[in-house]
Amino acid sequence: MPAFLGGLPGAALAMYHCARPENRHKIKGLLISGVIACVVGGTTEPLEFLFLFVAPVLYVIHALLTGLGFTIMAVLGVTIGNTDGNIIDFVVFGILHGLATKWYLVPVVAAIWFAVYYAIFRFAITRFNLKTPGRDIDTAASVEKAVAGTIGKSGYNVPAILAALGGAENIVSLDNCITRLRLSVHDMSKVDAAALKAHRAIGVVQLNQHNLQVVIGPQVQSVKDEMATLMNTVQA
Repeated sequence: MPAFLGGLPGAALAMYHCARPENRHKIKGLLISGVIACVVGGTTEPLEFLFLFVAPVLYVIHALLTGLGFTIMAVLGVTIGNTDGNIIDFVVFGILHGLATKWYLVPVVAAIWFAVYYAIFRFAITRFNLKTPGRDIDTAASVEKAVAGTIGKSGYNVPAILAALGGAENIVSLDNCITRLRLSVHDMSKVDAAALKAHRAIGVVQLNQHNLQVVIGPQVQSVKDEMATLMNTVQA
C-alpha cells in the first residue's frame, strides 16, 4: 500500500521534473492519469511501463520497496485488508474499521516512500540519462512540423502515425490500454520511432520483433478509434 499511495506518485513526479521543460506539458496528462489509476484503482502498469523497459533496475528497486512496504506495515501492526492497495481499500478496510487497524500509520509511511522513490528515480534518471517520457531532445523541435498535417478529433495526426507504423498493411492487431497503443506488426523495420515521436507520441517501446507499444497518453482511445477507422477505410 505505501508503494501505491506514495511511492509510484513520487516516481511520477521525478519523471516529470526530469523531463525537458518544453516537454513537461506533453507528459503531464500521461503521468496524472497514471497516478490516478494507481491511487484510485490500484492499477500500476501505466506508471510501471514508463520505466520498466528503459531502466529495468528501477523496476527491481520498485519491486523490493513494494515488498519492504508491506513488511513495515506488518511490523507496525497495521491490519488493513486490501484487494488492490488503493485509496478505496485504505478507506473501506482501514479508516471505517476504526483506530484498531492503525490506519493512521499508512499516510506516514506513504509519505516516506514518496520521498524515497522521488530521490531514487530522480538520481537514476539524471545520473544515467535514462530516456523516460519527455527526455528526448528532438521531440519538441519536431512537434511544430507534425501538427501541420491532418489533425483529427483526437488532436493527433493519425494518418501520419499510421504511416510511421508502416501503414495499415503492416499492422496485424491494434488495441490500447489506459495510455498506450498496443500493436503487433508484420515487419518491425518499417516502424519509424522518430516519426512517431515527431507526431506527439511520448514514447515507443519495442517488446520483441513483432510487438510494440506507442505511449500516447489520455487521448489514446480516440487515437486508436481513428486509426481503426482509417485502417478499415484503406483496406476496404
